Amino acid sequence: MQNLIESKPKIFSRNAIICLGIIALSGFFIRFFYFPEGIPITLDGALYFWYANDLSISGTFPDNVNFPNNGWPTFLSVFFYFFNSENFLDYMDLQRYVTIIISVTTIIPVYILCRKFCGNALSLFGATLFVFQPRIIENSLLGITEPLFILLELTCLVLFLQNDLKFKYMSFAFLALACLIRYEGIVLIVPLSVFFLLKDRTYKKNIPRYFIAISIFILVLLPMLFVRMETLGTDGVFSHSIAAAQTYSSGSTLIHVNEAISTFLKSTALAVFPIFFVFLPLGFFGFFRNRNFDKYTILLFLIFMFIPIIYASVRGITEPRYLLTLFPIFSLFSVFTVKEIIKKSNKTKLISIIIGITVLSLSVVYLDYNKIDYEYELDAYHVGLEVSKRTSVINDYHPEVKYVHNKIDVASHLGTFPVLSSEIKQKVKLIRTFDYAACVRDKALESGCRQYDYPSLNEFIDYGKNEGLTHIIADENENRPQFLKDVFKNEEKFLYLTKIYDSVEQGYDYHLKIFRIDYEKFESIEFN
Repeated sequence: MQNLIESKPKIFSRNAIICLGIIALSGFFIRFFYFPEGIPITLDGALYFWYANDLSISGTFPDNVNFPNNGWPTFLSVFFYFFNSENFLDYMDLQRYVTIIISVTTIIPVYILCRKFCGNALSLFGATLFVFQPRIIENSLLGITEPLFILLELTCLVLFLQNDLKFKYMSFAFLALACLIRYEGIVLIVPLSVFFLLKDRTYKKNIPRYFIAISIFILVLLPMLFVRMETLGTDGVFSHSIAAAQTYSSGSTLIHVNEAISTFLKSTALAVFPIFFVFLPLGFFGFFRNRNFDKYTILLFLIFMFIPIIYASVRGITEPRYLLTLFPIFSLFSVFTVKEIIKKSNKTKLISIIIGITVLSLSVVYLDYNKIDYEYELDAYHVGLEVSKRTSVINDYHPEVKYVHNKIDVASHLGTFPVLSSEIKQKVKLIRTFDYAACVRDKALESGCRQYDYPSLNEFIDYGKNEGLTHIIADENENRPQFLKDVFKNEEKFLYLTKIYDSVEQGYDYHLKIFRIDYEKFESIEFN
């Protein structure tokens, strides 16, 4: 059966194209159903946004960024260049549309990968598994690097598995492009090189051909590496890979082995739940039951793709996002679970329908349960604009402060857009609500610095006064330091605070208060 499948001249039959089209339309529909309309992109996505914005306007690569790879925002800038709007939110929506399209388009290489080992019907199921993965859907709405990185890494693998030499050469080019999106892709040069040399290793021309392949890899990388060296002083690929290795070898930010294993297992469990959690175990053993060269290639790729995840785990970072690059291979393994189930029944169509409906249902239930409260986020955004208008130096109130401590709060009030980010001045400065110096001294992760919260508002203001602190922000979030919760609930106790804004009075459900600090009253009360 396997030989029969591989002997077919056409990868895409007419029925396969129609089915892939239906799967793609369904993938678009579910993503647009959860699309965060009117909510700005923040955090990493905002950094990529401003880089792409500046590049599309000036035509020169910005030199004021602090992320290692600029491949994704450079690609995004092409779309910004041809787009025309005076509303910055339209550009952010465009950024999300691009990642959605890339995410759904990835079903094509997923289908080809699965078809290498299975028939058409099961390969379509593999594409379905991938496109309806809730983590993949969520990630595609963020406007960040993973969708393009996954597409390029997967295309590299699919091309390498083809027998034609020119496709293997192309796989090195696609790996180089993936490295420009995220530098950790560089680890895949090892399995790519090993299996390129091992395939037909008795052939005399193998080594010269490998030098051609590695030359293609380097030539694709070099132009952007030179750009980064010129603008930022580091190449962003080899420099960060070496830095990561040095961090690991020094052990300065690493955690104990037991904690690292726990973090790794937690990240993996969160990533594969709920769909892969059911399909992966049996599928993994089913896939490797009959081993061959291509399956060993998949295995070595999988092992090396785990390296960045292990590195994050030993640094105590629980982040399921790092496992998304493995999802196409997980989809392939899961197909073999379905294959085993179908083998034991003569009701193939019925089982396929039941499994398909189950996958879609699990995805929708998971997304609904974990979906962002868009009304709350919209309120936090609009209230953040009020904070920006009324304050200058405030306490941090993560995560809602992401709508204030960002150029988006200023861009929202601009009459014209696009403009260079350098023309938008950051208006609001943040002060941490914990003793950062003590946290660094004790080598605690910032996420664990809550134990260093200032014990009282007075002590926080004493510190903040030297930093120019002008206002206190208190909201309904129960994760705030105790002194901020006290201000929010018992504002009358603090005679040196004057409330100048209350979001509830403006009709918002998200409750936030802004207080101006009267330092004369504060000092008179403090010294008496």
